[in-house]
Amino acid sequence: MGSVRDHATKGGKRRESSLGVAMTSEEKAVAERFKDNPKKELKRLMAAGALADDPEAVSKFLLHSKGLDDAAMGDYVGDGDPFCKQVLTSYVGTFNFVGLGFDDSLRKFLSAFRLPGEAQKIERIMFSFSAQYFSHNPRSFRAADTAFKFAYSVIMLNTDAHN
Repeated sequence: MGSVRDHATKGGKRRESSLGVAMTSEEKAVAERFKDNPKKELKRLMAAGALADDPEAVSKFLLHSKGLDDAAMGDYVGDGDPFCKQVLTSYVGTFNFVGLGFDDSLRKFLSAFRLPGEAQKIERIMFSFSAQYFSHNPRSFRAADTAFKFAYSVIMLNTDAHN
């Protein structure tokens, strides 16, 4: 049994859970508020004491919460806010790319959320991905910067080809 991250998504929302368990009414409400405004909902959860004000805790929340909107998640982790950048680093750090090819790693990573449309957010996300990929596969590229340029180029070419 895999985590929610390991499952494909349908219609921009994650499956209800990795075990097929239905969401509670509170989980549904959190997912809806997250979709509307991820930052506001996470702050609300932190203020209520339901979520620690810590990038690692938020990262785990994003990975394991049921029903979160993939586009809202990508938008949140790609945000330029310092806390969001820390969450992105923690979130990407949960992925294991050891021994995987670049394409398989990128596919695995991007199956967990939807990339935002804004180029700066995509750049931040691809930078974090490439740093994690390079740390797990240091012989795959001469430098982490090369992995970043390749990842970003693949995304841009894919966007051009399909839009």
